[in-house]
Amino acid sequence: MKRSVLSAIEPKNSLQVSARASDEIFRLLVESVQDYAIFLLSPEGNVMSWNAGAERIKGYSTSEIIGQHFSRFYSREAKESGWPQRELEIASAMGRFADEGWRVRKDGTQFWASVVITALRFDSGELRGFSKVTRDLTERRALEERTQELNKELRAKMVLLTESRNQLELRNLELQRLSGQLVRIQDEERRRIARELHDDLGQVLTALKLSLDTAPEFGSRSDAVALTQDALSKVRNLSYLMHPPLLDESGLLAALHVFFEGFKKRSKLRIIFDYKPSTFPRLPTEIETSVFRVVQEALTNVHRHSGSDDARVEVHQQVDRVYVRVRDFGVGMPIGGPMGAPIQNTGVGVSGMRERIKQIGGEVNILRAEPGTLVEAIIPLF
Repeated sequence: MKRSVLSAIEPKNSLQVSARASDEIFRLLVESVQDYAIFLLSPEGNVMSWNAGAERIKGYSTSEIIGQHFSRFYSREAKESGWPQRELEIASAMGRFADEGWRVRKDGTQFWASVVITALRFDSGELRGFSKVTRDLTERRALEERTQELNKELRAKMVLLTESRNQLELRNLELQRLSGQLVRIQDEERRRIARELHDDLGQVLTALKLSLDTAPEFGSRSDAVALTQDALSKVRNLSYLMHPPLLDESGLLAALHVFFEGFKKRSKLRIIFDYKPSTFPRLPTEIETSVFRVVQEALTNVHRHSGSDDARVEVHQQVDRVYVRVRDFGVGMPIGGPMGAPIQNTGVGVSGMRERIKQIGGEVNILRAEPGTLVEAIIPLF
């Protein structure tokens, strides 16, 4: 009888021993984990167990932390707001609470933690306490933030690259437009020079040839000399109009004065010239050439198109720029806007003038006056 009782008891004792062994193995497993802080909390939130990972991550030894409230792992602001207790309430009500946020080590430094709190209950449903698993994600968060910064920088660089590409495309289109306009301006200039040579100089040379062909062998040569002199004069005028040598030798004012004298004789136009300062300085060659061309083109248009007997030319140098104004008192530009409004639709000569000034950072405006037209150029000196 005793043997049968013992036989019945032995298996039960074996199961109990096996369960205790399993519990011990599980306890040793939990306590030896290094990468996670795993510990138990009482229903009130006091620490009841402490593993090696908790000591490594949070800095407290087992003897220091057992019995202490887990709120010491939170910042002062979190504790004052009652957030640690709120986490336990949520875990108790929902069975589980998960979060990521800043936690505090023993030495006061903060780390970014992933936290899971699980409510532990008896079979009856009564709350036994909580298990808490914490993982240090500070390095991962730093990598994520760095990745976000790099992505932000990359997006910004992509935006800049897109803008630069768009600007480049616009520049290419502008360059193509300017290239086409330059070709048209060059063609127009060639046509103008051809007309000058054919209609003016060509006729003088033709007359000279006829005079020489019909002159007696030993007759007077006065007519031929006069025609030759006229042809030389026209060659000089044409050469001067293309590029006046005085512009390089003596500067803008001297070149303009000579140009005005010749232009008055050819066109009968009365020109009033006003410049400031009175001791006008030499300017960079490119600027002097540009100012001369603006005045030259504007006066040519006044003579050809305005019907005005008078023109006023102003060249005023200020500290950082030069203002050039050429005003006539003729029929003006076609009506299409108020007085003082810029005129956009202009000829090839004015377009060339605009492009020349644009290349040195300036601008040219063609404005309606009352009466007549005002050409205004603003050229920066620096």
